[in-house]
Amino acid sequence: MPNHSAGVEQAPKTEGRTIRWWARFYDTASWLMSFGQDARTNREIVARAGIKPGDRVLDVGCGTGAQAIPSAMIAGAGNVTGIDPSPEMIDVARRKAAKKRVEVDFRLAAIEELPFEDASFDVVLSSFMLHHLPEDVTRAGFAQIRRVLKPGGRFLAADLVSGRSLVGRVIGFFGHAHKLKSLDAIKAALSETGFEAVEELPSSQGHLFFLIAKKPA
Repeated sequence: MPNHSAGVEQAPKTEGRTIRWWARFYDTASWLMSFGQDARTNREIVARAGIKPGDRVLDVGCGTGAQAIPSAMIAGAGNVTGIDPSPEMIDVARRKAAKKRVEVDFRLAAIEELPFEDASFDVVLSSFMLHHLPEDVTRAGFAQIRRVLKPGGRFLAADLVSGRSLVGRVIGFFGHAHKLKSLDAIKAALSETGFEAVEELPSSQGHLFFLIAKKPA
């Protein structure tokens, strides 16, 4: 049996920023920075992804499992996988899933090299991670996501944007949000890596953006 305690598994190499020593405080920090709206945000992300029972779902940069766990409650046991390059974040996610008695396959992995076969998933999520990635890693990650999606599968990216609300400006002040002009670059990168029907979805919260894209059928 593998030992899943924090720090035992080796963190994969990644050029993106990772959250390590303060992983156990991440959920509290999210609650504070969202002014208590984190639960509402997680529900909106899962709803926007359109997950259905039986869907195979991958959460890239899953953090503490805030979206992977509710996704598994819809998709069903054994259908959701969450990956993150931080052993400490994965440890928190596993503990939360066990406490809720929800089955999620949490693994250590980086977006640059997803450890899955081609066409493995119906839906891929990425929440609050893109702002941690350099542009070249973002493009490499999009190519990997496209590879592991089934034909016709969809990718939902959710992240923070600084220019549309007070909350966004506060979050942007701490370096955890995209500027508005970054959205066009992300859309272009999705199209250039082979996605189609790239679209920004409306959000009920001004500091969030949702981009959805499809792998050609």
